[in-house]
Amino acid sequence: EQLVRFVLTLAGFASATIWALAVRKWSLGEQPLSLRATPPAGWDHKTVLFAFVVWVGVDQILFQALHIGAESTIEERIKVLCLAGGLKFVLLLGWLHVVGGMRLQELCPDRFAWWTDLKIGLWGLFASLLPVWIVSASIMPIRTEKDGHPFIQALKEGADPATQAWIALAVLVVAPLIEELLFRVILQGWLQDRVSPLAAVVAVAVGFAAVHSASWPDPLPLIPLSLVLGYIYYRRRSYVANVVMHALFN
Repeated sequence: EQLVRFVLTLAGFASATIWALAVRKWSLGEQPLSLRATPPAGWDHKTVLFAFVVWVGVDQILFQALHIGAESTIEERIKVLCLAGGLKFVLLLGWLHVVGGMRLQELCPDRFAWWTDLKIGLWGLFASLLPVWIVSASIMPIRTEKDGHPFIQALKEGADPATQAWIALAVLVVAPLIEELLFRVILQGWLQDRVSPLAAVVAVAVGFAAVHSASWPDPLPLIPLSLVLGYIYYRRRSYVANVVMHALFN
């Protein structure tokens, strides 16, 4: 417990330091992250509609086909969610490549900048912690023991090692890959071609929290998280950096 408190204290100090430096740069008319020059995303309405259908439809089809319902175990549900996430990832990448004309290299404009993307992901993680903690603290009076994501509830109830492994796969790999592809690469990329970057980032942040509303009020802290993710994607346009930050946060 003391070690956890020590680590959280260091993380809080790092987050406060990042925000202090960011505010200083903004006061000087500068940005915390440099802008990577990239062409517009170029997605049309059909791409956004296809992404929405895939996001909603794949889960429904697999859950019905595999007879997954309320009586299914958490492990069975997570396995299907991981399968659905993998299928969504393949379908969306295929559409962007075949129909949208995107080269896979465009997901990471500088394929030799893995170390830079990792550092940006870490920067984003610590930048998100302070505002996420502030919002989390503000909703504590309206939370109950039954609130929270089903995965967290399963861990609290002592999930077996196999279920823990599936949860880790879902939250550390599947969710970051598919959610950043959908919300940042497709949706934010599409919006940035039509509205201001700020409006695009804010709109996607609200939408990102909304799709997690089943565990209300826990989605509220996801808004500042998504704002940081959106800012990183706007400035750097690197899918890899966003996936790194998302996975580390989870």
